[in-house]
Parts: sequence; C-alpha cells; structure tokens
Amino acid sequence: MAMVAQVPRYTAAEVRTFDDRRLRFEVIGGELLVSPAPGTPHQRAVGALHAILREYVRECGLGEAFVAPFEVELAEDTAVQPDVLVLLRGQAARLTRERLLGAPALVVEVISYSSKRTDRLQKRELYQAEGVAEYWIVDPELRRVERWTPGATAPEILTERVVWQPAAGTPRLEIGLPALFDEVWQGLEAPQG
Repeated sequence: MAMVAQVPRYTAAEVRTFDDRRLRFEVIGGELLVSPAPGTPHQRAVGALHAILREYVRECGLGEAFVAPFEVELAEDTAVQPDVLVLLRGQAARLTRERLLGAPALVVEVISYSSKRTDRLQKRELYQAEGVAEYWIVDPELRRVERWTPGATAPEILTERVVWQPAAGTPRLEIGLPALFDEVWQGLEAPQG
C-alpha cells in the first residue's frame, strides 16, 4: 500500500501568527504562499503606482488606496496581501481595523522573479473568481501591464498607458507606462529586451 503525504492546510488566522519580517505569508484555499522581500524595481513600481492611485481616488472622492503589507481576507482559508489595492466608497463597510473583508475594486501585483507564477495563475484565478473588477499584473522586466477582468480568458496587454475609470461620470486616470518604467529602472541595469 502506497503512503500519500498529507499537505498541510492553513487558515488565515494561522498564517497571521507567522512572524518573519523578511517574508510575506499569504494563503489561498488553505495553501501557504511564502514570498521573499522584493527588490528595488518592484518597490519603486509599487510606490509609484500607490502614489498615483492614492492621489486619484482622493481627488475624485472615490475611496482609498492601500499598499502592502495590508491583508485582504476572502475566506477562512484565503488571505492575500496585494501590492496595491483600491477600495471604493461603497465597499468601505467591509474595512476593519485589521484588514479588508472581501474583494477590492482594483488589485495591482508587481511581479518579481519569485512571484511570477503565483501572480499570473493562483492570484489571477482567485481575483477573477472573487469578482475583482480589475486586476493589473505589472511586469517591470517586460515593461508592460496585463489587465484582467472577471470572466476574461486572456489579459489585455498594455505597453503605452493604463486607463482606469472605476465609476461612470468620474475623470479617467491615465498612467503613462514608458515614464513609469523609466522611473522604475532609473540608475539600475535595465533588462535587455
């Protein structure tokens, strides 16, 4: 008789007890995801996008933008920490002192070497299933954004600009991607493409 190894399953509450500041702990469907600290291009992209989104939603009175580490609990066994997320005013009732309960309007993940598969597969499937209106996968190496929406079978690939208008009647946000990626790679060895 063959022995089958049991893979441990985790809850969001259990994962919150893990304490290593060098690592990010997330859980999707009970599966533990551990990511090392990201590098300079990742952090620059996260910082720039958070600043742009934060200013836009404040100026338009739409809601709030948050930056990691900040937890989004989607189920008892599913809690993630998107790099950047936007919560619209109508979703504010699900915001607690500790976390957001339920899906935000926009999730942005900036991929790094260690997160490519998780961001493009597990998190994409999760965010689509949970009804996140837009999920942006920002790839500094390829200098592009992959925009996913619920039900999409392929992303919209954006290399020049991202346009976002979360509510009818509000001004559109336009983010120029060449300038963003120039800022991300400033003073660093940019990838050869």
